[in-house]
Amino acid sequence: MKFPIEDTIWGASYGSVQAVQAAFDRVGPEYHRAMVASRVPLGAAAALLPHLEPEMQGIDVGCGSGVLGDALCALGLRRPLDGIDLSPVMLDLARATGCYRHLYRANLLAPEACPTLPVPYDFAISVGLIGDYVPHYMALPHIVSLLKDGAVLGFAVEQRSTPWRALEKLVGELGLSVLSETELPVPEGTLEGQWYQFYATRLTGTWSVLT
Repeated sequence: MKFPIEDTIWGASYGSVQAVQAAFDRVGPEYHRAMVASRVPLGAAAALLPHLEPEMQGIDVGCGSGVLGDALCALGLRRPLDGIDLSPVMLDLARATGCYRHLYRANLLAPEACPTLPVPYDFAISVGLIGDYVPHYMALPHIVSLLKDGAVLGFAVEQRSTPWRALEKLVGELGLSVLSETELPVPEGTLEGQWYQFYATRLTGTWSVLT
């Protein structure tokens, strides 16, 4: 199945923040069903959980419809996450899962305009954000700035758009050490032509978006 959001974001309107928001607002419920069917959120949660304690407070960056929060709670995380996303429709879907403490709307391409968050967090997780939706991986330094020293960051890279080699240098510069790598294949008939690599990393230094 070709997911319709591809025609909007990876088509002629690619690169427009307004187009990205409009696309996710329009296909929110369908996107939610497609992500659940792909089992990528469940695989990402299972890969990150061995590096977490059940009472840790985390944030889901680019939380979308809340599939990651739902998966982490199902696997034993005890505290609701915070979540941040561009799409109001997606945030409403995430709220309905009951797995989030606070939800914030923000454009992660403009971190200086993001709302004040209760930082620092024990961990962060992001799936579906690091790649074409955020040019030059601009979100990654901002995500790291939300974390305490020693915190865990898990993120998935969609291999069609973002080879690991494009991120490897930046990950090192941000003081992240890789704890594990997990392939997250997408079953045939769900999200066409996609597969993800999920990286669990630990922050071994401090980083500020202001530096």
